[in-house]
Amino acid sequence: MKRSIALIFLLFTITTSYAQTESIAQTKRQYPSVSFNYEQGRIIPTTKFVKGENLLNHPLEHYSSYSLKILWQNPGYKEWQRVYKIPYYGGGISMSDFDDSKEIGRPVSVYGILGIPVFRLKRLQLYTEMQFGMACNWVKYDSVTNPKNLVIGGRFTVHLNLGMTAFYSFSDHFSLGAGMSFIHFSNGGMERPNRGFNIYSPSVELKYQLAGRPAVHSFNPVKRNKAVNDLYLMMGYGNHQLVEHEMDSNYFAIAGISAIFHRQFSNAIRLGIGTDLNYWMGLTANPDGTMGRRDFRNTTIGIILQPEMVIDRLTLVGGIGIYAVHLNYGNFRQTYQRLGVRYNIYKNLSLGLNVRAINFMLAEFLEFNLGYTVKGKSLRAKR
Repeated sequence: MKRSIALIFLLFTITTSYAQTESIAQTKRQYPSVSFNYEQGRIIPTTKFVKGENLLNHPLEHYSSYSLKILWQNPGYKEWQRVYKIPYYGGGISMSDFDDSKEIGRPVSVYGILGIPVFRLKRLQLYTEMQFGMACNWVKYDSVTNPKNLVIGGRFTVHLNLGMTAFYSFSDHFSLGAGMSFIHFSNGGMERPNRGFNIYSPSVELKYQLAGRPAVHSFNPVKRNKAVNDLYLMMGYGNHQLVEHEMDSNYFAIAGISAIFHRQFSNAIRLGIGTDLNYWMGLTANPDGTMGRRDFRNTTIGIILQPEMVIDRLTLVGGIGIYAVHLNYGNFRQTYQRLGVRYNIYKNLSLGLNVRAINFMLAEFLEFNLGYTVKGKSLRAKR
């Protein structure tokens, strides 16, 4: 299972460089760059462990990270690059420090990167940057050797970084950046305890563009695609541990099917509404955390609004829903969220991974999924 997580997360890194690989075959000039980034941030005190219930007996406040990024920013060779106004994309590796290596370790992250421009002047540019990948080298919870770390329950976690960075180009090859980002580490409830880390951090970055700066201020605009309606069908599966029995070693399966009706509003954005039908083995667990009797009460039904960003064959998935039927939460009383990525592996067939959560903070489970899109006809063609 851990190998599967690694493969899915590395898929994001590979696919963010997909267009770059294709354009090499077209013998067009490449514009790679190397960036060195340093973050010095603050850990948000969302858990007792962070607030001071740890072996150090004081709050964990400081976070630092050193990163190396390999990026490309080609001047619109592919349509998706022009749709996103010539973004930069690639992969990175980071080493982080929480000032408590004995209980937390020094995690190493590998992730894909996408930077989308907000505005550009002649030398000053502002980008939103997204990083999505995996982190390892944690010191996880252990009832004997690491009993107070209720934040990290497994050796692998999600690495999620959302931020904004401004770059100033002081030559054709060198740029200096400064930014602010939100960082999250958790394993999606796959191995508990899993309270996770939430961090906000300013950063500085030095970028060296090996082939000089690409022409990002002028490019051929993309013709707006015709609006279409699609039906996305998904089968999902995951294992998780119960929050109320987070110290146990019992794992429960979650399987489900989803149907999302999408409307593509632009070349980059589509919005969907649909339903999630899941069967949770753990909903009827016994009071001691062992497997209980399973029947229709294990079934949950959710209604979800799901916006998505389309980047060639890669899709970034978001979503907010409400449980219409749920044994523990009641009916129409608890919202839930979905955040993930999927990739079209063959025609309309896709492979992906989502994190399902509640209250925007508590991860419930990782949702490995296989999907199929039923393509609709052009709406304009019907007029």
